[in-house]
Amino acid sequence: MPSRLRRCLLLLVLPLLAVGCGSSDGGPASTSTLLKDTFSGGKTVKSGKLDVALGVDAQGLPSLTAPVAFKLAGPFSSVGSGKLPKFDFDLDIAAGGQTIQAGAVSLGDTGYLKFGGKAYSVGKSLFDQFKSGYEKSQSQSKSSSGSSFSALGVDPSRWLTGARQVGKTEVGGTQTFHITSGVDVPRFLTDVNQLLSKAKNLGGATTQGVQGLSPQVQSTIERSVKDAKVDIYTGVDDHALRRLALSVSLAVPKDAQQQAGGLKSGDLRFDLTIADLNKDQTIEAPADALPFSELQSQLAALQGTASSGQPTQTRPQTSSGTSSLPSSGAPPKYLQCVSKAGTDIAKVQKCASLVNGG
Repeated sequence: MPSRLRRCLLLLVLPLLAVGCGSSDGGPASTSTLLKDTFSGGKTVKSGKLDVALGVDAQGLPSLTAPVAFKLAGPFSSVGSGKLPKFDFDLDIAAGGQTIQAGAVSLGDTGYLKFGGKAYSVGKSLFDQFKSGYEKSQSQSKSSSGSSFSALGVDPSRWLTGARQVGKTEVGGTQTFHITSGVDVPRFLTDVNQLLSKAKNLGGATTQGVQGLSPQVQSTIERSVKDAKVDIYTGVDDHALRRLALSVSLAVPKDAQQQAGGLKSGDLRFDLTIADLNKDQTIEAPADALPFSELQSQLAALQGTASSGQPTQTRPQTSSGTSSLPSSGAPPKYLQCVSKAGTDIAKVQKCASLVNGG
C-alpha cells in the first residue's frame, strides 16, 4: 500500500481520537473548574461536525519552500462505545504550490476513500485493519468512559500555564467561555508523544512508520519555541469543548539548525472545532464508488511521474467541488495567491479559480 495513502488514512482517523470531552451542570465556574470539566469529565461526544485545520510555515527547510496547510472537515456519529464511528470527512491539502482534495467515509462496517472528485471502495482487509487498530486503541483506554482526551493519556490542563477567562463568544451557534493560556512546552511534547503512540497502533503494519519524538528532538524543540499560546472555547451550559486553537512560533538556535534539517524558524497553527454537538448526522455511502484498485493505479502513476521529474498534469477544481492538483506549471497568479494565503486553507481553496489564469 503506498505510504502516501497510509498517511492520508492516518490523518483522517486520528482526529476522532480526541473529540471526546467532559461536561458539568453549567453555570458560573472558575477557570480551573472549567478546564477540569472540559478535559476530564465523563460526558461522551456521540456525534457532531468536526473541523480540524493544521498550518505549518517553515523557513530554511529545502524540502518545504512554501507554507503547508491541512483541513479535515465533516460529520461523525458514534456506533457504540469503543467502536470505529461513522464519518464522512473531506481532506484538503495545500503544499508546494499545489492543492489536493481527498477524503474518507466510514459506515462502521465498510469504508471509502475520496480522491480526484471520485469515491473508491476500500478493501475489506484494509478497512478491518484500521477498524481493529482504532478499537484496540479504545479498549486500552478503559480508564475513562467514552472517547476523551484523558482516554488517550492526554490532559491539556497539565500543559496550560497562566490560564484565564477572557469572556464569552459564540462557536458554531453555541455560547462558550473563552479561555486563553500559555503552554508548558515539555509537558505538551509529552502528550504529543502519547498521541503518536496511539496513532502507531491504529493501523497495525500500515502505521508502524509513525515515530515518537526522541529526547534529542524534544530538547531541540523546547529550545526553539519562542512563543506558544492556546485558546479554549467550552460550552457555557455543558462545559463541553467546542474549539481548541494552538499557535506556536519557533526560532531554532544556530547550533541546532543542522540537526533540524536546516530549519531556522517557523510557525505552526492547529485549530479543532466541534459543531452540532450530539445532534443527528446523515452519513451515507458515496454514489458510484469505484474499485480500490483504480485508486492504487492512480497513485502509482502519480508517484512514477513525480520520480521521473515530469510535471503532473491534472484538471483544475470544478464548480462541483472535484479535486484540484495544479502542476508545477501553474499560472504565476495562482502561485502568488497560494503564497499569500499561507497556512489559511480557506484562502488557498479560493486560489483554485486562478489555475487557468482566471
